[in-house]
Amino acid sequence: MTIRSFGVAAVFLAGCAVGGASARFVVPAASAQQAATLTKWEYFCFKQDTSFADPKDIGPRSNRAGLEGWEMVNAIEGLWCFKRPKM
Repeated sequence: MTIRSFGVAAVFLAGCAVGGASARFVVPAASAQQAATLTKWEYFCFKQDTSFADPKDIGPRSNRAGLEGWEMVNAIEGLWCFKRPKM
């Protein structure tokens, strides 16, 4: 083994050791208690072209959803999707 090969091997092993040790700090271990306290979500979506006679109805319908606790998560190609914490 040459000195250069030894150096490459040493750097590789040091990187593995540091990476393995630091992973414990970056990603906390999951627990059953955490799973029980995670927020559960409910969703609803509506499609602009089938739900409305007039496109001006989108704003009022979205505002009503907001008053009911819905938060918009996506609006793409006429599909409007909302979520809120599940009760």
